[in-house]
Amino acid sequence: MDYNIGTVSFKDTKIYQEAFEEGRLEGLRLVQTAPHLFDLGLTIEQVAEELGFTINQVQKVKLYHDAMQKGEDRAKLKLIPTLLKLGVTV
Repeated sequence: MDYNIGTVSFKDTKIYQEAFEEGRLEGLRLVQTAPHLFDLGLTIEQVAEELGFTINQVQKVKLYHDAMQKGEDRAKLKLIPTLLKLGVTV
């Protein structure tokens, strides 16, 4: 929904733009940092507390991280037969 203040859209205001950018940067920090903390063995609760996000937010990132990791693992396994046919050794 787009709210208008006179002839200016709320989304065009400096306040909105700054808040949007701050939220984008915070989300980016979560998505980039949380997987490293998971790899170190921290729990979802520990990551949420460390980064200052809700458990729900961190759970979503964990699900995404796990799915990406699973996809990467599958891609590597599918590539092995091709590499062996090409004569690549272990």
